[in-house]
Amino acid sequence: MAMLMVRYLADIKTQSKLKNYLIIVGAVILIGVIWEFAEYLANQTLTEPLYNNFGIRTYFIGDLNDTLNDLLMDILGALSWLAIFRKK
Repeated sequence: MAMLMVRYLADIKTQSKLKNYLIIVGAVILIGVIWEFAEYLANQTLTEPLYNNFGIRTYFIGDLNDTLNDLLMDILGALSWLAIFRKK
């Protein structure tokens, strides 16, 4: 996602690099939050049907520490990518 956003923003030629960086990091964070909601919904809706129909015990979402760690890694990944591949 970060790579797509950088490519898109490179074509716009806006003046503020900070604005572009915030848009990229924000998009990556949004995807991370959507993923966490998807994990939660999968845990709420798929656990029982998978066990009843296939005998498979599942657990899609971790505890609060897992969720916060996932979101932190999303942010650090976006910032790391920006730091490594930014244009000077």
